[in-house]
Amino acid sequence: MPDGRDLPQMNGRLMTTGGGFETWMQYVKGFTLRHFCGFALLDDPRGRAALDAYHRRIAAAAVANGFGVINEGLHYRASRDWGRLIGYSREALEEINLRGLALYRDIARDHARPETPMLVGGVIGPRGDAYDTGRLPDAAEAEDYHAEQIATFRKGGADLVTAMTFSSPAESTGLARAAVAAGLPVVVSFFLQPGGRLAGGITLQEAIEEVDAATGGAPCYYMINCTHPTEFAPALTAGDWTRRLRGFLPNAVAMETLSLCTLGHLEDGDPVELGGQMAEVAARFPEATVWGGCCGTDARHIAEITGQVGALRRAAA
Repeated sequence: MPDGRDLPQMNGRLMTTGGGFETWMQYVKGFTLRHFCGFALLDDPRGRAALDAYHRRIAAAAVANGFGVINEGLHYRASRDWGRLIGYSREALEEINLRGLALYRDIARDHARPETPMLVGGVIGPRGDAYDTGRLPDAAEAEDYHAEQIATFRKGGADLVTAMTFSSPAESTGLARAAVAAGLPVVVSFFLQPGGRLAGGITLQEAIEEVDAATGGAPCYYMINCTHPTEFAPALTAGDWTRRLRGFLPNAVAMETLSLCTLGHLEDGDPVELGGQMAEVAARFPEATVWGGCCGTDARHIAEITGQVGALRRAAA
C-alpha cells in the first residue's frame, strides 16, 4: 500500500496549497466557468496564463515564509460526468488532465529549493455536487468512477491524489481504494457544514474512522477544506483521532459555500485575521503540516497563513 512516507508533509515539512482558485478566476479575472469547471481555462490562452500567474503567486508567497507547496487544484472537476456536461470526451479529458499536471510541474521546477519542496498533485472532487449532494455513490461505484482520473494522474507523474470537499465516507473509501490500486499516495479532505458535521449529520471523527476501517488506513492523512475556522471548530473534539488530521484549507469568510461561489463578487475577508485564526488552530494541532486556503483565498491569504503559522512553529521549536 502506498503510504506516502516519503512525502515532505509526512516528515514534518510545512507545506501549503492554494485551492478555491475558481472564485478568483470568476470574480477578479472575469472568466465564466461553466459548471465550475476551472480546468477548461487551460483551453483558453488567457485562462492558462491566469492560472499560471495565480499559482505562481501562491508558490512565491509560500516560499517567502519557508513553506513548500503542493501544486494542485485545477483538476477538481476534470472527471467524466463534469467533463461531459461541457463537451469533453474521455480522450479530451485525459489530455487536459495531463496538461494541468505539466503546468504544475513547470511551477514546481521554478520554485523548488531543498528547504521548500514542491509536489505536483491531482485533486479530485466528488462525482456529484459537493454542496448539494443528492445521491451519493457507494464505495464500489466511486472506486470505478474515480479510477479513470487517477490512472491519468499516474500516467502524468503526479506525486499524490487528494480528494477535496468530499462529504461521503463511502465515496472517500472508493476513491482511496482506487488510488491504492494505482500505487499513488492518497489524502482525503472533508467538507463540513456549519456546526462541524458532514452532510447527513455524521461527525468528522466518525467519517475518518469509517474510511480508515474500510481501507486499512489507506489515506496518508485527512484534511478539512472549504469551511471557515469559525465553522469547522466544533468538529475538532479531543481524542487520538485528531492525529489523522494534517491539513486545514479554510474559506476566506464564514458564509454558506454555495452562496460564496455564486455571489457575483469576491468575498475575500481579512487575510491577516484569517492567518491569526489558522495560527490558533496550529497551536492545537502541532502535527498538522499542510496549511492552505480554499474559496475566496489567494496569495495574500496564503502569505498570512504561512507567515503566522510558520512563526508559531519556529517559536515552539
